[in-house]
Amino acid sequence: MRLHTDFHDYYDNAVGYGIDEKVHYNRFSRSVDIQLRSVADRPVHPRSGILGFCGSLLPFVSLRRYDKKHNCDYVDEYDGRVIETFYAFGFEEYRTKETDWYDYSDDLGYFGGSEEIKLKQFFLDWKIESDDVFIDQRCPVWSMQFYDQSPNGTLNPCLKDFGFERIKDRFSAFQDISMYLANILIEQKPVATIDDKHRIEQHGFDLKKSFRNTKRRK
Repeated sequence: MRLHTDFHDYYDNAVGYGIDEKVHYNRFSRSVDIQLRSVADRPVHPRSGILGFCGSLLPFVSLRRYDKKHNCDYVDEYDGRVIETFYAFGFEEYRTKETDWYDYSDDLGYFGGSEEIKLKQFFLDWKIESDDVFIDQRCPVWSMQFYDQSPNGTLNPCLKDFGFERIKDRFSAFQDISMYLANILIEQKPVATIDDKHRIEQHGFDLKKSFRNTKRRK
């Protein structure tokens, strides 16, 4: 696979282990609207979303880490103290971070009853396999967030920003994208159809004579 891109991702170095010149990946990020199911099916978490990777839909929740040096009980999201954004791809991963991570809207670890069950169910319900969005957008990697304003999605996001190396090593990621482009997103040429008249003529038969009635020479 030959990359055409304007940014660096964690799997780019795998290019040195073999390039299929017939496969090209135009990896340029672009904002789009991506709709999945109905509005009523949106999960409970306000920063939940889907990362689409080669036919797989991976649900995530973004978590923001704040500078603990300020040592305050409540941190406003706009105060400039956000250090980084990380992503939890599973409920257990989300829960293990509750003592070290601070969420400005939901306060990790303070879910009660049905809200916690809904969050856990979110990671189960939205982890599915589907090629629909990939084929519609002609793109092997995309992301979207349920509660973002329009446009809510991004084509060709940087996987490194999602910490995707925890899901796929660089060689597997590079190979999966290359194979997906070559096998699923390949441009299919329409099959030419030929009517019976021209098909018969192509095989050397004369339509003016019926070969069934032609007498054999002895």
